[in-house]
Amino acid sequence: MINLEKANKEFIKYTNKFDVQNYNIQRKVDHSIRVMNLSKRMAENLNLEQEEVELATLIGLLHDIGRFEQYNIYKTYNDLKSIDHGEAGVEILEDNEYIRKFVEDNRWDPIIKKAIVNHNKYELEKGLSEQEKSFCNIIKDCDKIDILYLGTEVYWKEKEKLIQQEKISKEVEELFYNEKLIDNRLKNTQIDQIIGMISFIYDINFKESFEIIRKEDYINKIINRFEFNEDIKERIEKIRKYANDYIKEKSK
Repeated sequence: MINLEKANKEFIKYTNKFDVQNYNIQRKVDHSIRVMNLSKRMAENLNLEQEEVELATLIGLLHDIGRFEQYNIYKTYNDLKSIDHGEAGVEILEDNEYIRKFVEDNRWDPIIKKAIVNHNKYELEKGLSEQEKSFCNIIKDCDKIDILYLGTEVYWKEKEKLIQQEKISKEVEELFYNEKLIDNRLKNTQIDQIIGMISFIYDINFKESFEIIRKEDYINKIINRFEFNEDIKERIEKIRKYANDYIKEKSK
């Protein structure tokens, strides 16, 4: 069995090495805890065995462990401007077998590492076993669900008034209607970023995940934060409807 209480204590011990008084550090601690709880809920909903539920919970806790060094060194969470935080997280766990601080049994190491290194990728790596894919998809869903939550009240706090002056990139809009997860490299405006976040729904894997997104009304809450000019507003309303219809269908 996985000692989650011990793992939690070690996680807090690790994150306390950083400036947790810094809002940007603390919000990643909070994000990790929420994703941990979501992962537990998801694994239970999928009727996994108890030890697999514990494994999913542990992966949720550790999925962003690379974020803390990333921000400490580069002062950004933008992987394109710094490092791949999934790969960095695996390196941290591998360094001097640090992973043993979180789980004594090494049976689960390959799955833990595969899930962490793939959680922020646009596509899962080839050659994964069905069990590895399952845990990768659990953490990808739970991570995105919490990022959608953050989009309802945390991101863009100081930029909401700027939205009236923004545009939607043609490629971003086309990809959205082609039901594709939008690559960060294509997001040229703040509205592109909003649409990109909404496009997370195209990388969601489980009915339970869609049900959470639907019940929490994340798409509407994100869009309702902003006032758009008339031209943009009409296009955003179409995107809103398309996204909500997609979520409703996937929730059935």
